[in-house]
Amino acid sequence: MKKVLLLALSLLLLFSCASVEMGPASHSIAVLSTTDMHGRAASKDVATGKDDLASMPRVATRVNEVRENFGSNMIVIDNGDTIQGTLMAQYAINYKMDEINPMVSALSYIGYDVWTMGNHEFNFVPKQRDTQVLFAQNNGISCLSGNVTLLEDGVDVLGNKAKSGSPYYQPYEIFNFKFDDGLKAKVAVIGLGNAANANWDLATNYPNLTFSSLENPEGLLANEISKWVSVVRNKEKADIVIVAVHSGLGKADEFSLESQTLMAAQATSGVDLIICGHDHQPNITITKNCEGKDISIVNGGGKALTESILTISFEKGKVTGLNIESNLTNLDSVNPDETLSAMMDEWYNDTYAWASAPIGSFDNGWNSVKAEAEGKSNNDMILSQTALMDFIHKAQIWCTWQSEGVEGATVSFASPVFGTDANRNLSFVPSDGDTISTLELSKLYRYSNNLLCAVELTGQELYNWMNSVANMYCIKDGKVAMGEGVSIYGLDTFYGVDYEIDPSKENDSKLVKAEINGVDVRQISSVKVALNSYRLSGGYGFAEATGKSEADCFWTASQFLGSDRAPVPTQIGEYVKAMGVVSPSDNVAHGYDSTWKIIK
Repeated sequence: MKKVLLLALSLLLLFSCASVEMGPASHSIAVLSTTDMHGRAASKDVATGKDDLASMPRVATRVNEVRENFGSNMIVIDNGDTIQGTLMAQYAINYKMDEINPMVSALSYIGYDVWTMGNHEFNFVPKQRDTQVLFAQNNGISCLSGNVTLLEDGVDVLGNKAKSGSPYYQPYEIFNFKFDDGLKAKVAVIGLGNAANANWDLATNYPNLTFSSLENPEGLLANEISKWVSVVRNKEKADIVIVAVHSGLGKADEFSLESQTLMAAQATSGVDLIICGHDHQPNITITKNCEGKDISIVNGGGKALTESILTISFEKGKVTGLNIESNLTNLDSVNPDETLSAMMDEWYNDTYAWASAPIGSFDNGWNSVKAEAEGKSNNDMILSQTALMDFIHKAQIWCTWQSEGVEGATVSFASPVFGTDANRNLSFVPSDGDTISTLELSKLYRYSNNLLCAVELTGQELYNWMNSVANMYCIKDGKVAMGEGVSIYGLDTFYGVDYEIDPSKENDSKLVKAEINGVDVRQISSVKVALNSYRLSGGYGFAEATGKSEADCFWTASQFLGSDRAPVPTQIGEYVKAMGVVSPSDNVAHGYDSTWKIIK
C-alpha cells in the first residue's frame, strides 16, 4: 500500500512540474515613452489660446488605454526637456518654484516611472531644477542621468555625500516583474543626459557638475552606455536593458556630440531598446549593434507616444529571448484626459492672468515699418535691418544699466528668435496702438531659457566675432543667403555698431565696415556688450572668436536682479514697462544708434 501511495505522489509531483513547464512560455510588458514635451501640461496653449495638439492630457488618455490591457506590466518613461518651453512652464519655474511643477504633476497623475534629465532642465539654477526633481522622486518617479557627474567630492541631488566622478542623479532603475504563473523578469532602465549641454547653458546652472563620466572626457555616448550596461547586467543581473538618453539620433558615420544615439547603438552591446530624443524627430529605427543583433531605437519627438511591446520568452523559469514591436501614436489623434485637463485649469488661468497683463504699448510709426516684418521668417530678419530687431537690441542695452554702480553695455548682439506661425512667418508684428504684454513678448522673443548677460570685449575681439558672422553669409542662386550648415541661432545681428557685409567676397573679407561713431572697432580699446547666455556659452564659434565665457561677465541679470528676472523676454518686458510707449524711432538709451546693411 505504501508503494502505491509513493508511486501516486511521484506521478502527481511529476505532473505538477510538467504543468509549470508547459505553462505560458512568454509574457509581454509595455514600455511607453515621451520626450521633448517642453512644458505642455495643459490642454490649451496660453500663448495662442488654442488646443495644444501634443499635450500631456493627450498622453494621459493613451497611457490609460494601454494600461487597461497591460495593468502593472508597464514602464512609462519621460526622456527629458520637460519643465521648460511654454508660458505656463516659464511662470511655474520662475514664480512658483517651491510648488510642484505642472509637468511633474502631470507625470505623477499619468503614472510615469522614469524622468531622464534633458538639456533644457539645465536652463535653470539648481534650486529651480532640483526642487522639481525631489518632488518627482517623492511621487515615485525615478530621475535619472548617469553621465551627469561630480567634478569634485560633494553631494548628490538627494544630499548624500558622493565622491568625484559619482553620478549626481540616479544612473538607473531596476523594475522587477512577476507574472501570474510565477515567472519573473528583471528590467533595467539606464538614464543618460546630453553630453553637449555645456555648450548651451551657463556653468552657474550646474555647479561642480560635468556632462560625462570623468574617464570619458570626450563625452562618447557609447562609453557611457557600456559602463552602465556592465553594471546592470553583472551586478544587478538584469534580463532586459533599456537606455533612455536625451541625445538625437544622429548619423552612424558622422560624430555629433549632441546627437550620437545611432553611432552609440552600433558600437555597443547588451542593450535591448533605446529611447532617444532632443532632435524633435519622431521615428523608429532598427539597427545592428556591434554583435550584429537588431536593436530598436524609438523617439516620440515631442509629438507622439512611443509604444514598445516587449514579448519575453522563458525556458525553465529563466528569460531566454526577447521580441520588440514598436509603434508611434501621434498625440493629435488622441482626445485629452478630462481629469488632467481640469487639474491644469488653475495653472492655465493664473498663467494667463500674469501673461496678459498690459505693460506698455506700441505706437508712433509701427504701421509704416510693418512691411519689414509682415509675412517674413526669422531667416529674412538677417538680410536687412528692421525696427523689430532693433527693438530687441535697444531693450538689451537698456537692461544692462539697471544695477546701481554698474556701467552697462553700449553694443548688443542678438540672433532673430521670433515666434512663428505654421507657415514659419512671424506670428506677431506690431501695429500702432497694440498693447504689449508678456503674451506678445513671448512671440517677439520665444526662448525664456536665454538669460541676459554683459561682457567686456576688446575692439579686436568684437571685430573677430563680427567677422565670423559675416563669414556665415553667402550668395546662393544670385541671392544673399546663409552658408551651408549655418544656423539662424548662430547668426547675430549687431546694434551700436555701423557695419556692412559683402557676401560675394571671400571669407574673412566679407566684413567691409565695422565702426562705432565713425571709429573702426579694431582701434577701440574696449566695448561692453549685451548678449544672451546661449551665445555666451560659446557655440557657433563665439568662444574661438572672442575667448570669452561666463567667467568674463561683469553683469548678469541672474546675479544682479535675480533668477526670476533673468530671462531675456522678462528683461525686454522691464524695458517696455519703463518706456511705456515703444516706437520704432526710439533712440538707444546708451551708446550710439547705428545702421547696417548687406551689400547685394
